[in-house]
Amino acid sequence: MKYRISLENILDRKLFASAKVVAGQKGMDRQVKWVHVFETIEVRGNLKGGELVLATGFGWKDDESLFLNLLEQMIQRNVAGICIELGSFIDHISEEAIQLADKHDFPIIIFEEEVSFVDITQDIHAHLINQQYELITNLEDYSQRLNKRLLKIDNYFEILKNLQQYVNCQLIYIAKDHRIVTIPAMREKERESMLASIQNSSSKQLVKQTVQVFEREFATIYLISSCREFTEFESLLLDRTATALAQYLLRELYTEEKRKARETEWLLEWLQGEHSPEEIKDHLSFYKIHQPVSGAVVLTVKLKMAEGRDNNLDLAYLNMLIHNIFDQNGYFVFAVEKRHLLTFILLNKKGEEDWKIRIKRGIERLKKISLLNDSSIDSFQIAGGKFVRELNLLHESFQTAQETLSIQNKMPAGHFKYFYEDMHMYRLISLVHKHSNLNGLVEEYLEPIIQYDQKHNANLLETLRVYLSCNGSKKETADRVFVVRQTLYHRLEKLEKLLGSDFMESEKRQVLEFALLANEYQKTIYS
Repeated sequence: MKYRISLENILDRKLFASAKVVAGQKGMDRQVKWVHVFETIEVRGNLKGGELVLATGFGWKDDESLFLNLLEQMIQRNVAGICIELGSFIDHISEEAIQLADKHDFPIIIFEEEVSFVDITQDIHAHLINQQYELITNLEDYSQRLNKRLLKIDNYFEILKNLQQYVNCQLIYIAKDHRIVTIPAMREKERESMLASIQNSSSKQLVKQTVQVFEREFATIYLISSCREFTEFESLLLDRTATALAQYLLRELYTEEKRKARETEWLLEWLQGEHSPEEIKDHLSFYKIHQPVSGAVVLTVKLKMAEGRDNNLDLAYLNMLIHNIFDQNGYFVFAVEKRHLLTFILLNKKGEEDWKIRIKRGIERLKKISLLNDSSIDSFQIAGGKFVRELNLLHESFQTAQETLSIQNKMPAGHFKYFYEDMHMYRLISLVHKHSNLNGLVEEYLEPIIQYDQKHNANLLETLRVYLSCNGSKKETADRVFVVRQTLYHRLEKLEKLLGSDFMESEKRQVLEFALLANEYQKTIYS
């Protein structure tokens, strides 16, 4: 369908039977948007571009240079062309004017006999208005049919196919995730060549339109023709199609968000221990997980996000990365996102004996990839709960993962652990801290040493910690605290005076080790 009237089309009309083109023949394909009777010699703001000017030459009848100046102004304003009635005021077009018009492909059309500018104006304007009415009618018809199809289709391809069949040209759809659809289908080399040519093209044989939902760009649609220039009609069709696609995508996003919300709610209930083994089995079968699952573990990932970045994209990337990494290490992965806290349910599909090794391998891989990629995620902290063999006991793994995350924040430097099962004494310290008074225990066993260190600027407390960790080996202790053996003996004598000569006996030693860890734990909490 052609909703564009050119000078060439106008010459075919009855009122132009006696018209003759004397210059600018190559510009006869220029589009005419309106007709304007113009007798002055200054364009100013009267002409906006696309007008067919009708004139008698009255304004420049005594000065040819005025006509040349007027021509230059019209060329600059992208006027479609000029029709001049000869005889009344001028009887010819100068060679200089013809050369100027030819140089810029600006059509000059003459009437060698008297014509009615009123009749010409009414005829062309009526034609333009009828065309515009037809364009709007056809556009509305297209939109209504598209909206009806929109209610039935379950694939955006149908929307694109509908547009391509209507305009009968090449269509290319490029999504933000780099998916590309070509209708009709193109061979790979041809497609690559076409994609390269359209990136910065300003040709009238190409139109494009972005598809946006909530001001977020999802895709771009291109229409390309090798045999015709596109008009406003194709641009409007493309705009309506993009709107329909946006509505379809919005519907899909809404459906997906509802599905995710239901899935998140179910997973949260699972993490709280609210589902029976049968319910869990039924739910997992929906994901086609039919092979035996030998236990599960929960990973909690706490994120620190950088400012001024698209955090949603980076969360999606991290989510996808964790799925891929732990899938490769023998786990089915389910994710629950809540603000900057991600919880991953890892269902073990391999042997139980190396479950922790495979998770550690996945964590190290994740950290390595994250360091290499420019991301809005500044850092993340990972905590693993206890391994449970029964899936209906997953809440135990979730609770211990949260406790692990909490304990990690209070552990002294150099003692970091990923898993609840590796916390050992720190789990006991955390428990005592919740239900008893750690200060009393620390003061009872370590206060004499702490006071001595403060008074004499000494380091007996560190010597005690190293001596206990070396199982009473004086040589190893001296090496690790960087003192000679004689100095160590002197320190050990001080420790015996402050703690008693029995401080290395089994029960007392265990309490001292506990008190040392508790002291470090409390320092971290209150620092």
